[in-house]
Amino acid sequence: MIILDISNIGSRLFDHNGFLSGEINFLLKEFEEKRGDAEVDNLFNTIENITDIKDTHIDQLKETINESLIESNRQLSEALQLCDQFSTLQEKISKESDKNFEKWKEARTKFMDEILPKYYDINRDIAEKQEELKIFYGNLERKLN
Repeated sequence: MIILDISNIGSRLFDHNGFLSGEINFLLKEFEEKRGDAEVDNLFNTIENITDIKDTHIDQLKETINESLIESNRQLSEALQLCDQFSTLQEKISKESDKNFEKWKEARTKFMDEILPKYYDINRDIAEKQEELKIFYGNLERKLN
């Protein structure tokens, strides 16, 4: 019996399960409350930010977008106008180039028409002179032999 009493006393002195369980439950409850409060605070901050963005920033964003769209539209109009001017200039240069090419072709044809008979005359004269020289040198060679 004494041994049983001593073991009961020992188990009561050294068994901390009840105390530890209570402390763990208290810490869990406190942590959950703090965590819940922090999450609620985060939710309220998020709602405030969303409301602030909705009330102020969206209108500012709309204004900024409208201004930048107007400026972009103006710049696009200028770019289109420059493209049209470039296209017109390119067509004008192309037409002038075609006209100049046609003029050159006509001048070349006229020049060739004028010079070809002269070439034929020159070639004929050269052939006649060659023939005359052959005859002349042939006669000279016969006289020398």
